[in-house]
Amino acid sequence: MSILGLDIGTTGAKAVAFRDDGALIGSAYREYDLKSPRPGHLELDPNEVLAAMRHVTAAAAAKARGDPVRSVATSTLGEAAVPVDASWRPVGNAIVGFDARGEEEMARFKERISNDEVFSITGHGINSYHTIFKVLWRRERDRGAFDRARKFLCFGDFTTAQLGAPPRIDWSMAARTLAFDIHELRWSRRILEAAGLAPDLFPEPVGPGEAVGAVSEAAARDFGLPRGCVVAAGLHDQPAGILGAGIQPGESMLATGTVICLGVRLKGKPAGRTMADSNLCYYPTAGDRQYISLAWNFTGGSLLKWYRDQLAGPELAEAARRGVDPYDAITEGLPEGPTGLLVLPHFTTTGTPWLDPRALGAILGLRLTTTRKEIVKAILEGIVHEVRLNSDLLRDAGVDIGLYKAIGGAARSAAWMQIAADILDRPVAVTTVTEGAALGAALLGAKAAGTVKTLGEVEEIVRRSARIERVIEPRPDHARRYAERFAVYKDLYPATRELSHRIFELK
Repeated sequence: MSILGLDIGTTGAKAVAFRDDGALIGSAYREYDLKSPRPGHLELDPNEVLAAMRHVTAAAAAKARGDPVRSVATSTLGEAAVPVDASWRPVGNAIVGFDARGEEEMARFKERISNDEVFSITGHGINSYHTIFKVLWRRERDRGAFDRARKFLCFGDFTTAQLGAPPRIDWSMAARTLAFDIHELRWSRRILEAAGLAPDLFPEPVGPGEAVGAVSEAAARDFGLPRGCVVAAGLHDQPAGILGAGIQPGESMLATGTVICLGVRLKGKPAGRTMADSNLCYYPTAGDRQYISLAWNFTGGSLLKWYRDQLAGPELAEAARRGVDPYDAITEGLPEGPTGLLVLPHFTTTGTPWLDPRALGAILGLRLTTTRKEIVKAILEGIVHEVRLNSDLLRDAGVDIGLYKAIGGAARSAAWMQIAADILDRPVAVTTVTEGAALGAALLGAKAAGTVKTLGEVEEIVRRSARIERVIEPRPDHARRYAERFAVYKDLYPATRELSHRIFELK
């Protein structure tokens, strides 16, 4: 029997079929667009996401036709929640985490409960990207959708409902709402009372890898899956990637997609005060009392997509002429050594440690002699400088990273991975698994179906399948020169914050 992981991201959905030993059978991907009905508002149309999920699931399952899919589980973007009616049909779009809404609601929430108390309950500090503030915004500003909503479902539990199983949210996704007690593993009465929200607005939390139902007859037709296929609770996409990449304590997943994320597996609970002061977090993953921590930049790899869509006309024409991937054409022929530019990759708000929804991106150091290839390389450098900033903060919290394991599309770019090794001044390992999040989710589905018996077996399968393909070492001279640039980079956001906020407020 095969197993399937459905990875639902901010800009696309991917379904990947594996054998139960972790070997890849086939995959399918479909993009969808973020909606921006007005500046600062970013939404996903759940019907478009659902159409993409059905398409890619059917396509991947068809590639496993001789080895029918036995189980399915999801790896999904965090925070975004779909308002649904009693039949689990959407009654509005899903507001994504880095949407600017929820600031006023968050300010009122802070008057009722301290950041320290919230962190002690949830493992997260208070920030407007969390689900509860988007729900509160709806209650105040979109009353029609709020009143029609029976529940607010994140995309993992929304998917289980569309597959015909009861909507159940796994612990890691529940933690991203800011309403979940990560110690008691239940919705926090204290948090929800402070927010003025009823607990029945959210689905029942369950452990990652728990069977929650089976694919219904109608869903089997829509998704191209066998009727009765086991539906399991999966994980938030980042802990799914940590599981699927075989990350151990002292290592970090370096996942580059729409969001670029550092994901670390902890040896227990971290230094809470340092984590909270740096807007870092920790929360449950698969396994008994297992925790992970994340640091991220929301713009991430979408910044290179921005360059592709807005500025890469000549490269796109060259790629079409040669029949190569546009990104290969964009990233080839980059200048040797660090550029003289610094890019602040806050084109869709920040991420950790700033968590500033009014921040804006910047490119500094431009001259009349600046070339397109310098701008491309500076974009890659800027994204990794933000990773370095967060890595240093994790180290200050007692989480030192000795090796980065790269997953996602950027792992295929030798140029980008060398830049990462040089700026981070640590080795970067490229593994044989580029679909880490989908694999982690799929293996949890296998556990729910009984194909894999224990989490230890899951980790053993990952160890065999996630082999290190190559290790890219930092080059000492480049690392030294990048360290000089990083000393300047650290001051960019504090120096431009007020100006960015003033520009953001312009009408």
